[in-house]
Amino acid sequence: MKDLNQDQKFNMKKNLTLYIFLILAIIALYISTKTYKNFSLDKSIGACVISQLKKNNDMNSKQAEKFCLEQIKIK
Repeated sequence: MKDLNQDQKFNMKKNLTLYIFLILAIIALYISTKTYKNFSLDKSIGACVISQLKKNNDMNSKQAEKFCLEQIKIK
């Protein structure tokens, strides 16, 4: 009877650590999505602006940024 009780306590501790790990992982993923949600979009816009400025010498950075925002938002 004692062995069964000890096994149950061990399983409860094992399950508790698993649940704590899962909760912490979910919290970490939530925080990372809030922190880096526009990171890819900002990099894409920056790359587009640089390429537009190299292609069109008469375009200034404000015009290139506006053009890129419109093109990327469409997709």
